Amino acid sequence: MNKNLQIVRYGINGEGIALLDNKVVFVPFAIKDEIVDVDVIKNNKSYYNSKLKNILTKSKNRTKPVCPYYYNCGGCNLQHIKYNEQLKIKKEIVKNNLSKFAGFNYDINDVIASDKQFYYRNHISFHVNDKGQLGFYKENSNDFVTIKKCFLADETINKCIDIFNSYFFDNQIHGYNKKTKQGTIKLVDLKFVNNQLLVTIASTKLYLDNIDHLFIRLNLLKIKYGVYISLNTSNNFLIYGEKLKHIYGIKEIETVEENIKSYISSYSFLQINNYIKSLIYNDILKNVEGDVVVDLYSGRGVLASLLSKKAKKVYAIEIVKDACDDAKKILKLINIQNVDILCGDVQKLLPTIKEKIECVIIDPPRKGASLDVLLNIISKKPTKIIYLSCASNTLARDLKILLNENNYKIKFIQPYDMFPNTSNIETLVVLEKNENKN
Repeated sequence: MNKNLQIVRYGINGEGIALLDNKVVFVPFAIKDEIVDVDVIKNNKSYYNSKLKNILTKSKNRTKPVCPYYYNCGGCNLQHIKYNEQLKIKKEIVKNNLSKFAGFNYDINDVIASDKQFYYRNHISFHVNDKGQLGFYKENSNDFVTIKKCFLADETINKCIDIFNSYFFDNQIHGYNKKTKQGTIKLVDLKFVNNQLLVTIASTKLYLDNIDHLFIRLNLLKIKYGVYISLNTSNNFLIYGEKLKHIYGIKEIETVEENIKSYISSYSFLQINNYIKSLIYNDILKNVEGDVVVDLYSGRGVLASLLSKKAKKVYAIEIVKDACDDAKKILKLINIQNVDILCGDVQKLLPTIKEKIECVIIDPPRKGASLDVLLNIISKKPTKIIYLSCASNTLARDLKILLNENNYKIKFIQPYDMFPNTSNIETLVVLEKNENKN
């Protein structure tokens, strides 16, 4: 079914939305105000899915993607839109999610732009196909896209693509095929910070043939590097499986973040855009107050270490043991005495803190915080709640709970473009306790 439609707004993934028969039509790669020719490919109960065929009236905000894989890969979805318009779209996404999932409208600050639109990622994971080639699976499919370069990834990470392709091909090492469930390599995970590379290879066996051939190739980069193999024999594509084995080189990356020496291990969560990360940390620190501060989902402890200068006591709660170990290394190295690292589930450990908490910082995964965690935060009656989110839909859901009893009011909502050329966005919300509430 072919239709000519006008794009009236954007969806939560940055796709164009048109209207047809009182239902929305999702049109990937279409831009607001364009008139487009689409092929409706699926008629759902409340919406249509469509495929863009032709652009009849082109937006002034349309640009040619620099990436030759853009329309097939699915790794980024806004590269066809000029950058200033991308920032406006992301602001609209946050605002619409707050309205839809929290039921309120609030003035949102303009999105803070990244200093780089390309080559900003310091961490990326590649799938490997049955020919031993690095690439990505198309979204929601078994179709594999081989790539020679990712325009979002750091240049050194891009150099690794050819290195691994050559090593796998020469030694007849094959990737794990989704359909046949055959092959060896599932993922190649690369972290590159401070001229140091940490490689983690997810494999169905704990050794690789002629691994020294890989080391010879990596040596050509003339950087410090280390290699791990992660054993994963299950039918999934997780980077970490049953066992992690260090097989060569450095065991962790040593770096300096916000003037604090820190460590990045294979397991470490890493904010992928250093410039935006620094801006966010600075804005968090400007809004922290009180003697006792709690940092929930605290990761490697960099922020907790910075908080040690703002508060008399800091509790940092993180469930990943390796991240907790990294945090303890930082504290020991720079002799910080007023930070306690609590390793375990936030839901279980937050209630154990008996001191009066004056500020809570929460940076949960994409799924947001559980109801129990949110209710426990409310029960602590902190003066401020600082919420950092990478998913504005779950952020909106959680804010609705935190604001439900009118105990708190929003000071500001600040989005940041942590992920240029994608619809993903990082959002910081600062909540202040209402003065007329006890």
